[in-house]
Order: sequence, then structure tokens, then C-alpha cells
Amino acid sequence: MSKKKPRTDAVRKQDAARQQAKRDRDAQHLERVGAETMKLTTYRGTRADLALMQAVGGYEEPAEAITLAVRYLAGLARRDPAAFLEAMNPRNPV
Repeated sequence: MSKKKPRTDAVRKQDAARQQAKRDRDAQHLERVGAETMKLTTYRGTRADLALMQAVGGYEEPAEAITLAVRYLAGLARRDPAAFLEAMNPRNPV
């Protein structure tokens, strides 16, 4: 079994600089694409539906399923407002 070399101050500084550069790039990307964090309260049934959407779609993050669903419904609203209204009807049997 090989022993790990002790990390020097220079290596620690390089690692810190690399991580800071990554955080800076990530922040710039989020700003460039207009990202915004939203607080969302969900209930058990909604979380179960979201988990199902993730599983069927193979999405790693719930946000991906939510984003794609919103984009799909927005497209539907543009193409066929009546179908959108029917899909968004809270009394629509699921």
C-alpha cells in the first residue's frame, strides 16, 4: 500500500485557486443564462409525481424534469391554447 504524500502549502493554494476559478466560471455562466433560484413548496403527491417523471425520463435532478415540463407546456400554450388549458385544468382526471 502506498502512502499519500503530505499536501504542501503550495498545493493547497493551487487547489484553492482552482476551486475559486471554477466557482467564478459557474457564477458567470449562471448570470449569463439568467439563472434564478426559486423556492418551491411541494406536497407528497407532487413529489411522487415528480419522482415518477424523473424515473421514466431518466433525469438525475428534479429541476431537469420541472424545467422540461414547463418548457413543453409553454410550447403547448403557444401552439394550442385550448389543449394547454385542458392540461392545466386542476379537475382534469389524471
